[in-house]
Amino acid sequence: MDVLDDDDNYSDKLILVQQNLRSMPKEIVERYADWTEHLDLSYNCLKDLSWLGEFEQLRYLVLDSNRMHESQLRTLNKPLPQLEVLMLNKNEFSDLTATIKLIRRLFPNLQYLSLHGNPICPDGLNLQPFSSYLKYDYDNFIAQSLSKLKFLDHGLVQRSYSYESFPRYPITTTTRL
Repeated sequence: MDVLDDDDNYSDKLILVQQNLRSMPKEIVERYADWTEHLDLSYNCLKDLSWLGEFEQLRYLVLDSNRMHESQLRTLNKPLPQLEVLMLNKNEFSDLTATIKLIRRLFPNLQYLSLHGNPICPDGLNLQPFSSYLKYDYDNFIAQSLSKLKFLDHGLVQRSYSYESFPRYPITTTTRL
């Protein structure tokens, strides 16, 4: 296995792209977990993320192209409150509600999320005129669910509020003379 890091400069990046990993080897976790801030595990076959809780300094996580489903996220049993960036592009997430609930629980301070190339992401839809509505619903649902999110799929998060969130009766003020 080729581990790309910079031992001489104690880089905070660990890159294990295309290593055919199903889980992280214990030796790698023991050696790198305490100082890694940026972890790229793209193009693997990850099935178990239980070890990820050991990476307490992790701020940036790339899990692109791992054929991951919601069940793989459930193997992570410890939240990572310090994580700010999560890339889950080109996986197999198919239940938007379940995926976002898991992300909210596991990564409560997330500021950047990318889900391009997943069945839940409407980025490739050609269902005019409905695709614009689906994109709005997707963006709005995620923005409302992840309160600290600033970027979603390479765009700024714009929060909009449903009419149900406003009072249904007019607010009036009376002045006494």
